[in-house]
Amino acid sequence: MDYQLLLFLRIALVAALYVMILQIVSVARREMRQEVKAATQGAPTRVRRVVGHLVVLDKGSTQLQDGDVYDIEEITTLGRELTSSIPIESGYVSATHARILFDARDSTLWVEDLESRNGTYVDGRKINGRVAVSPGSTLQIGDARFKFTA
Repeated sequence: MDYQLLLFLRIALVAALYVMILQIVSVARREMRQEVKAATQGAPTRVRRVVGHLVVLDKGSTQLQDGDVYDIEEITTLGRELTSSIPIESGYVSATHARILFDARDSTLWVEDLESRNGTYVDGRKINGRVAVSPGSTLQIGDARFKFTA
């Protein structure tokens, strides 16, 4: 009798897990449909404010191409994570390597190392904390080098 009860409880647990998974998928599909509907109806999506650009000077061991230009927004993240604003696939780059911040009060761009393993370099110097940059400054993430432009 105990084996039948145990089997029934296992089946009930698996069924409950499947129901939860189906609910999660249902909610995700509904939200995706709402996003597509809003986009096709011309509803405004997140407004991007570009405050500068990064030009790839030396791609190093990354998938980037020399000369590629990337937009810098008010908050721009660089790293191996696919959710980064500028994803950089390289063994020398941390998942969340660095962040570029725009201070609207004085229109200053700041680079911040996010405790990366190999460090972040601005104009050839390893940085700790935040460092202000300007057009013409160079940024090194792993073995890839970038140049800031307006």
